[in-house]
Amino acid sequence: MLEIKDLVAGYEQRMLIRNLFFSLPEPAFVAIVGHNGGGKTTFFKALTGQLPYQGQVRFNGSNFKELPRQAASNILSYLPQKNSVSFPIPVRDLAVMGLIRKKRFLENYNTADYQQVDQLLVELEIAHLAHRDFTELSGGEQQLIWLAQLMLQDTRLCLLDEPTQQLDVYHKKHVFQLMTDWVNQRQKTVLCITHDLPNLYGHKGYLLNLSKPQPQLEVLTSATIQDNILFLEQKLG
Repeated sequence: MLEIKDLVAGYEQRMLIRNLFFSLPEPAFVAIVGHNGGGKTTFFKALTGQLPYQGQVRFNGSNFKELPRQAASNILSYLPQKNSVSFPIPVRDLAVMGLIRKKRFLENYNTADYQQVDQLLVELEIAHLAHRDFTELSGGEQQLIWLAQLMLQDTRLCLLDEPTQQLDVYHKKHVFQLMTDWVNQRQKTVLCITHDLPNLYGHKGYLLNLSKPQPQLEVLTSATIQDNILFLEQKLG
C-alpha cells in the first residue's frame, strides 16, 4: 500500500532522513519513535508535501509527487503536533470542518454532517464539550477535538504527530485504542509519531525507530518496545 524508496529529506544545513526504505501493507498501525531532532516530523512533512525530498513515496503504485493535490488530500490526512485557533468558535463547528473536502464549493454543512460530529464526540467521550467555545478548552481537550476533525476526513492513510502529548493517562490509553480500532474496524493505515512507548504494549502493528543507523519496520511486540526503549536511553545518554 505505502512504499518508501531511498527517501532523503531534511534542511539545507542538515539531512535528517537518509535512504529510508520500507514497504507497508494495508491496513496497518505504525508507531514511529526516535529522539528529538531525529527526523520524525521531517518524515511527515515530506509525506505531506511540506518539504522537498529525494526518492519515492508511492501509494498503491502511484507516485505521490505525481498525484494532483486534491487526489493526494483525499488519500492522506495529517494531525500536526500543534494547531491553533485565535477566534471564538463552538466545538461542533470546528470539528465539522473535517468534512470540508467532501463538500462542493460554498456548500453548507447539513444536519447529517452534524450528526456525524455528534456521534464521533460520543465515541471520543467528549460530547459534553460540543457547545463549548474551543478557545476556552484545555490543551488536552483541544487535542481531542483536532482528533475528531481528523477522523471525519475519513482518509485511508492517517498521520498523527504525538497525538497524546497533552492528554491525561486515561485519554492516552483511549486514543491508542481508537487508533487500533481505525485499523481493525475501519481498515485505515495509521502512522503515529510518539514518545509514549509504554502505551504501545499490547497493540499490534509495526515499530519504526528513526534514531537507528538503518531504520526499518519491526513487528510491534513487547520485546521490540523494550529494545527500542533501551536504545533510545543509550542514545540520549
